[in-house]
Amino acid sequence: VVNSLDDVKAIAKSKEVCQHRTSNLKDQTKYSFKCSHYRKYPLCRYELKSTVPDADVNSITVMFKSTDDHDYRNQTRRLASPVRQLVSKYISVGLRTAQIRSSILIDYPTTPIASTKLTSLVQIQRRKGCPEMFSIYDFLKWCNDHQDDIPSHSTYVPFYYIEDIYDLFILFTTKTSIQQITLTQLLQADATYKITWNELRLLVFGSSDEKRQFHPFGVALVLNDESSSCYEHLFTSLQSLSIQELRKPYSLQYLPVDEALGFTAAKNKIFPQAKRLMCWFHMIKKCRENRNLVNKQQWSVIDKDIHAVH
Repeated sequence: VVNSLDDVKAIAKSKEVCQHRTSNLKDQTKYSFKCSHYRKYPLCRYELKSTVPDADVNSITVMFKSTDDHDYRNQTRRLASPVRQLVSKYISVGLRTAQIRSSILIDYPTTPIASTKLTSLVQIQRRKGCPEMFSIYDFLKWCNDHQDDIPSHSTYVPFYYIEDIYDLFILFTTKTSIQQITLTQLLQADATYKITWNELRLLVFGSSDEKRQFHPFGVALVLNDESSSCYEHLFTSLQSLSIQELRKPYSLQYLPVDEALGFTAAKNKIFPQAKRLMCWFHMIKKCRENRNLVNKQQWSVIDKDIHAVH
């Protein structure tokens, strides 16, 4: 027995039930509450009922009926709530879509998870954390504002191509950074998609010196770093920049990159004379994967020789 309807509502909240029906009877009013998750668990018959007598409204009887039954979930096209909660958790710690999918399969190995639904949910959850949303028009305007009369150390967008979010190439640099292309005939490039909201690739390009220090020339926002068009845009942009800013042709002789076939196709088209080199990380990784082809002593000698050459 409680003294007010506020007490009844407090109990209802603590028991995770919501008001379902009010019945005005002859000498009392009856309030019925049912499980707050009744849509999700249709077989749950847990109820809370309170009776308020007209003769004494400060003497309210509260009764409970049945127990929670959350074993059967209602069929829905949405991903299950536990999965959606996990997606939010994994996004908050910075996991990529592929990593999220692998983690969920470990947590729920028997739960079918459609790839399209998971990708859509990841995109929706990521947008919730976006500081601000911009349109393609806003992006085009921003790029155009950063093309001319830019200070030497400010963001410079000499070339950009934006049709929509799935078809773009934007090159970011500074006038000071891009001058470094005259100091070397080597170009390195690689992409990451862990730091952009729409999982667009951020292509980093530059060159390393004899002390193995990397000097970035700039970055480019691209849709796909595996396609040849991405690198064709990069190469032609550097050629044009060299003429436009430095008044001399761009000379390129060496391209140490990963195994991207698109890079090779673009190189053969734009810089056919340049030599394509395997990058150190992928080369030593492949060597170590095949070290069992020789004995331990032979591998030790080979490994030392490889590092000595590097």
